[in-house]
Amino acid sequence: MKTTLAAACSLALVLALTGPALATEIAAPQPIVVKDKLTVKATVVAIDHANRTVTLRGPEGNEVTLVVDDGVTRFDKMKVGDTVTAQYYESVAYEILKPGIPAPPDTVTDGGGKFVGDTPGGAVVSKSVRTVTIEAIDLAVPAVTVKATDGTVVSYRVRHVEYLKDVKVGDQVVIRQTAALMIAVDAQP
Repeated sequence: MKTTLAAACSLALVLALTGPALATEIAAPQPIVVKDKLTVKATVVAIDHANRTVTLRGPEGNEVTLVVDDGVTRFDKMKVGDTVTAQYYESVAYEILKPGIPAPPDTVTDGGGKFVGDTPGGAVVSKSVRTVTIEAIDLAVPAVTVKATDGTVVSYRVRHVEYLKDVKVGDQVVIRQTAALMIAVDAQP
């Protein structure tokens, strides 16, 4: 009886000491987070104040015409020849849901603001949470095809194939995305 009690106590002690180590080995995988920041300078080549559009020429000569949101301050002071700096930041976190865990609701939150100062500028921020189901995986490309909760099916190229090692068809993946765009006319010397 004393031997059985001693063995049980020893087993309990071993489990108490090794339990946390075992738990970390079988813990859920951490979300994959990908961040990117891009800064581009462009020159204003045309302005339509009545329709609130501006045409910008990038460093490689390509042109784009943009609608300027009402949130951009001092748009009326923008002029042809101004240099504009645009900064885009994006962070995306991907997390595979364990079976039986309910998916969070899909949400989108947008916001914006005006810049303080003498030059035109503004910023917008968008945050979203979406849950998708993996429909197909193509390791040769590499790419995944996913189905959103609204039934939309889209394929995406995957930049890092190693992120697909623990993913299988049928997995639900929660995608949390934050994107921010800040545009301002550079101060004139």
